[in-house]
Amino acid sequence: MIRTGMAAVAAALGLMLACSAAQAQLYHYKDANGRTVYSDSPPPAGTPPGNIMKAPKVTQPVAPAPTPAGGEAKPAVGNNPNAPGAEKGKKDGPKTTAEREADYKKRQAEAEKKAKEDSEKMAADQNRQARCAALQQNVAAMQSGQRMRKFDANGQPYFIEDNERAADVAKAQQEMSAAKCG
Repeated sequence: MIRTGMAAVAAALGLMLACSAAQAQLYHYKDANGRTVYSDSPPPAGTPPGNIMKAPKVTQPVAPAPTPAGGEAKPAVGNNPNAPGAEKGKKDGPKTTAEREADYKKRQAEAEKKAKEDSEKMAADQNRQARCAALQQNVAAMQSGQRMRKFDANGQPYFIEDNERAADVAKAQQEMSAAKCG
């Protein structure tokens, strides 16, 4: 009985220590709107020190960058957005939930736009192929040598002459080249 009681106390003590270690990494501050924020990432750069209620203790001090021979310290690439190799528009640290959500929505909108463009392109290609097939069929029929007829303005049928047939073939071939039929 005593052993189980001691084991329970040891487990509870271990749990409390784990919770306090996890809490040690939280920031507690007031944002620009006056709302209290609990976060695992540091407050924004413009937050006044008086608005930061709790910040984790730094276990290792950050050493300043060594100064070059000219005596002027150059900031690291990660701290200087204008430094060579630095990505423009990127800030240090992990993205916030709002930034990740905005990126997700942007990717979704781009995917929808691409899908719409692809479907429009596919429909236009199918229409072009159907038009090409009809033109090729007409040219083949006119070049076959069989007698063909058309209707005049009064709706009366007449047989076409060779010169009209040649003009129709030339017109259809021009339309085929304009439609880029292969």
